[in-house]
Amino acid sequence: MQSRYWILLIILMPYTASAQIGDCEPSLGEAMLDAGNVRARILNNGGLFWRGYPPVYEIDGANALFASGIWIGGKINRSLHVAASRYGPWEFWAGPLDEAGNPPADCSLYDKLWEIRTEDISAFLNGEGTSTNLKNWPWHLGAPVIDGDGNPNNYNLAGGDLPALLGDQRLWWIMNDRGNIHEATDSEPIGIEVHASAFAFTTPSVVGNFTFYEYKIINKNTAPVTDTYFTLFTDADLGNLNDDYIGSDTLIHLGFTYNADNDDEGPHGYGIAPPAVGSTFLETIAAEDDGLDNNRDGFADEPGEKLGTTSVMTYYGGSALKGDPVLGPEYYNYMQGKWRYGGPVIEGLDGLDGVPPFKTTRFFLPGDPVTGAFWSEFNRDGAGNSYDPSDRRLITSTGPFVMQPGDTTTVRFAIIWARGESNLDAITQLRKDTRAVRSTAEALYTPRTREEFVTKQLPTVNHVLGFDQNFPNPFSQSTTLRYSLPQIMQVRLAVYDMFGREVALLVDAQQEAGIHTAEFDAGSLPAGVYLARIELDFLRFTKRMLLLK
Repeated sequence: MQSRYWILLIILMPYTASAQIGDCEPSLGEAMLDAGNVRARILNNGGLFWRGYPPVYEIDGANALFASGIWIGGKINRSLHVAASRYGPWEFWAGPLDEAGNPPADCSLYDKLWEIRTEDISAFLNGEGTSTNLKNWPWHLGAPVIDGDGNPNNYNLAGGDLPALLGDQRLWWIMNDRGNIHEATDSEPIGIEVHASAFAFTTPSVVGNFTFYEYKIINKNTAPVTDTYFTLFTDADLGNLNDDYIGSDTLIHLGFTYNADNDDEGPHGYGIAPPAVGSTFLETIAAEDDGLDNNRDGFADEPGEKLGTTSVMTYYGGSALKGDPVLGPEYYNYMQGKWRYGGPVIEGLDGLDGVPPFKTTRFFLPGDPVTGAFWSEFNRDGAGNSYDPSDRRLITSTGPFVMQPGDTTTVRFAIIWARGESNLDAITQLRKDTRAVRSTAEALYTPRTREEFVTKQLPTVNHVLGFDQNFPNPFSQSTTLRYSLPQIMQVRLAVYDMFGREVALLVDAQQEAGIHTAEFDAGSLPAGVYLARIELDFLRFTKRMLLLK
């Protein structure tokens, strides 16, 4: 009888991993993401943009975001484990976990962010030296590499290996949630290692106003983590923090912040015609066959369907029912699209009482503020009455999903900033840019190839034969192609879509030796990937171009 008692006790006990919690100091590593029009402070502790003044997410003369950060929560044998924070203490620490799930004895050895830029690779491939960034790329920790020597288990620059560059500047860091106790949530660690990236483009097109992120989450437990959610928390403070509004767009998986009127006043404001800023998940876990249209594209359970954004929430400081989360279960409720206490959101008014017919939702304020549709900041009750603007928060989540032992789960998202002719036109532009980013996400997250940095050359007396990458790339309307001829040659330069259809013929003539340029105007072509192909007598070169509108 006694042995049966112990068997029952073991079954009822929550899972406890054998790995140990470390005694790491808080991570202090940071770097500036500044390749494009955005200047963003990136941290390696689970937070973004703020760890104490000043916050940095600057664009177009003002700070667009105050603080963001990732929350991850799930269950291990029905016991809830959460790694989350709003403004610290942070619940991620620098460094990997070992095979047993233990953190480093000294996390400070990994307390940094590694960087690679277009200039680093271009200089190396053109014989202008090897930068420190290139030499120190942490491939041994899992930083991605384009294999050039046929050996995927090394990093051999001389043999053709290169860092996998996304955009024109990529930051990479590694962290875990076992480095110390979770003071913010009072939760047990999940036991995950995270490989994180942030990147941006130098292009003068609208893509320069966006920043992109990738989080690869590795479950180092011996048990699965179920009912898992990944969340991006944002305290925007868009210019002047006291006149912000928020909203969600369920069709394009967008949570966003905008100005309540057309003047973002004050010394920290954007002034007349202020912008809007939002985030959208671009890559999430595959959805189960559940009969639901999870990605909201009009089809249920289609092959390759992803969860996408599954909720957009908010909270109000000081409110007992929907205020600041304090403990792990409260963070987890918000991650699921519920209020702090676990109750559902009811459309209308304050989201607690709602208005008839009392429809529940996981998306806060999904109505269109541009048209004044219910339920939005401009129409809280169906009668056109507005909320008072103030400091707002957004909690954008994807889930639930399962992380099996040893599995890697990848989540990607973009932060998109747009400005129009008014505060409401900024929302229209933000939606347009979000659709363009979503339609070209695969290309945006495809590493640059070696050919994009080196012009193919044949030695001649006066000129070299070459075909440069178009600039800008990505582009939003027009872009320039540049090529060099060593002698008189017959030139045909055309642009094709990804189906191989010719969409533009730019040059079809015999041309003299020298440097030539051709302008490609995309006109009414849809956003997407296009190929520029040049035929020079018997030679043919191709460049990939990315159009965002």
